[in-house]
Amino acid sequence: GDHAALPEPSQREAFVLARVGTADPSIRLACQLRPDSDLSFFQLFTPHTHSADGQASTSARIGQERYLVSLFVDMRGSTQLAEKRLPFDTVFIVNRFLGAVSRAVIENGGQPNQFVGDGMLALFGLSADPETACRQALKAAAGIATHIDELNELLSHDLRQPIRFGIGIHGGEVIIGDIGYRDHIVFTALGDAVNVAARLQDMTKTLACEAIVSEEVRRTAGLADDALPQQEVAIRGRDEPLAVRVVADTRQLSALVDIGTRVAA
Repeated sequence: GDHAALPEPSQREAFVLARVGTADPSIRLACQLRPDSDLSFFQLFTPHTHSADGQASTSARIGQERYLVSLFVDMRGSTQLAEKRLPFDTVFIVNRFLGAVSRAVIENGGQPNQFVGDGMLALFGLSADPETACRQALKAAAGIATHIDELNELLSHDLRQPIRFGIGIHGGEVIIGDIGYRDHIVFTALGDAVNVAARLQDMTKTLACEAIVSEEVRRTAGLADDALPQQEVAIRGRDEPLAVRVVADTRQLSALVDIGTRVAA
């Protein structure tokens, strides 16, 4: 609205506005401005009534570029699972699956970020360097397998076949911040590295393995070059093939990370 009648910025407000780098007189700080007449305004930044991620800084929530490791995990056979069960039973089993996955992620320093149906995106590196983040993601993948083994044992009387999963892991520069609308805002990551991890997860179906790890993550984590079988795969949206490591049994990843850590030390 008309800002001509507003009082001049106080010394403190003027200081902050200068730090923000704006000379536009229509941009003011709501926490400092004391209007003495009616006015209309537009919010540039939505206030956060609660923190969805205690590890993310204010600047990161507004928008920041940084190196993160994305881990996508998906439950296999959930459609067939739903066809032969009551809705309550299906939701119960999927929630137990996502709970087992989330525990493995949290135990290894990651953050469960987005839940989409029976799948989940987890982020590593919000409070760790790239090398640590890559190792955490690999250990989390091994932990997922362990927790799903325990879940399968617990539900063995109710499952015709054990719950299976597919995991894709990739690291790189992404944009993190709060994304959404009004009360439906989530803290998440955007970028090519996230999309690649999702496509690697989907590729585990055709390659008949439990996980696919990008060469970027293998190298940054410090795993031996001959630790896992290497392959080049075509990624939709990319001109060049991507070097990846195929993991038939994710349980072996924890030991491989430990060996790589000792060698690096």
